[in-house]
Formats: sequence, structure tokens, C-alpha cells
Amino acid sequence: MKHLLFLAAAVAAAALPAAECRKHTNPYVAATERGEPFLLQNRLTNYVITWRFTNPTPTRAGQVLVGMPAPVNRTGFSRFDFTSLTINGIDSRVLEPKKFEIFNTPAASGVDVHYNFDGIPMIQRFTVSDASPLLTMTWLRGKGTPRQPIRTMSIRFTVMPCAVGETRDSYSREVVSPAGKYAATPGIRWRKQKITARDSSLIFQDAERQGGKDGKYAGPVVLVPDWKSILAGQLRVGIHQDAYAMFTLDPNASEWSFGMLDSEKKRSNDEFAEFLREQKILH
Repeated sequence: MKHLLFLAAAVAAAALPAAECRKHTNPYVAATERGEPFLLQNRLTNYVITWRFTNPTPTRAGQVLVGMPAPVNRTGFSRFDFTSLTINGIDSRVLEPKKFEIFNTPAASGVDVHYNFDGIPMIQRFTVSDASPLLTMTWLRGKGTPRQPIRTMSIRFTVMPCAVGETRDSYSREVVSPAGKYAATPGIRWRKQKITARDSSLIFQDAERQGGKDGKYAGPVVLVPDWKSILAGQLRVGIHQDAYAMFTLDPNASEWSFGMLDSEKKRSNDEFAEFLREQKILH
């Protein structure tokens, strides 16, 4: 009987889809806007990443915003604009990607998005592998000789964990890392706090609003920076719904990588930390 149960479990696992990236059917944009959505999934999770081409207004030029509307819509990593890269003062949000390339290999599946920062070719790569619930975003140097060197380079992430539309400044945001806890100060919308390589993983959560069995809130999310190519980091955490992580990157590196995990399952803060340990993301 044990052998039959093991065989049934193995067959069920084999029937689940392996890692895959493909164009998504829902663009997650207004009817007048253009969207480039991609689904990245494996046996453990699925993510949708969108490039949203916004229309210009009388006061602002059009932008290209990178959002993550799935696995959790309107909470977690921002649906409309969760990350951007700045090189030599040029923000990726003001650039139009040159090309989108999907790839599916035995090692990983994902999409390469080609940019040109005033003569500096760069590739933004999102990938999933078959054995981890992590989504990885890596910026790589593109092909060709750049017309100028990278002098300054920074990246930012916007996170809105555990939210269900309450008042914007009614939260108790906190970020937990192996180095400690970075918590909101009552009455302070955002407080800047420096982080270092000791902060090898960053769990964004709320001290009061938690998911779980009976919770109405989504669970926390985690950001895993690869500090080998990072010079400095900073958090902005407070009572506002949005929390931020900003990193000054090493302009001499060849790639810059960050892991992310969001989940549609509602977990309490303790349950989420235990889940990360089970997945070998926390040690």
C-alpha cells in the first residue's frame, strides 16, 4: 500500500506543469493603454509581470511601469509599479523597452527585456526555476560596447503587504531580516533605515494586519538581495501603506540580482517565516 501511495504521489507531481514562461492573456491596463504581460509559473507558484505603457498627461510624460498583478492582486509587490532602475540619472520608467524575449530551458524559464540607457545596453531578466517558489529579477549588461561608462546605479522596490484598502496612513509596517526588525514609528509616515549585507533577506509584513486561517489580509512578502553587487541599502518603513527598499548598486559589476516571493495563500507572519524556512529561503 505504501508503494502504491508513493507511486500515486509521484504521478500527480509529474502531471503538474514544469517551469514555464509565456505571454499572458490579461494585459492589466486601461483600455487606452498598451500592456506587455508575461506569466511565469512552476509547480509551486505563478507570477504575472506586466510592462504598462501609460499615456502622457498635460503634466507628465508617458512612462513604462513594471507591475506584479499576480499571484496577489492589489497587495504585495505593487500591481502597477514595483521596481525601477536608474543609471547615470536615467530612470528605466522613462525608457521604452527595445525587445521582449521569452525563453524556456531546463535550467529556468523567463523573459529578457532589452533597454538602452543613453548608449548603455541593459537587460532586465525575470526567471523561475522548477524547484523554488522564488521569482528572480536580474539586471545584466547587454551586448555591445557601451558609449559611456556606468557612473551611478540604483534600484528601488515598492511593497504593499497585508492591505485591504484601509486609510493610507493607518498601518504598522515592519521589515524582518536576520539582522533584526525595522519597525514603523507611531505617527511617522516613513522612516529611513540603513541596511547592510547582514540583511540577507527582507520580510515585509505588518505588525497588526496579518493573514492566516481566519485573516482577511494577504500574507507578507520577501525580498532577497544578492549583496555581492550592492554597495548600500536603505528601507523606508512607516504607517503608510507602501514600504520601500532602495539599493545603491556597484557600477563595476556585471549583473545585479534580487529574489522575490509572494503567495496567494494567506499566512500569518509566523506562518510565512516558517514557510520560508521550509523552502530553504530562511536558515
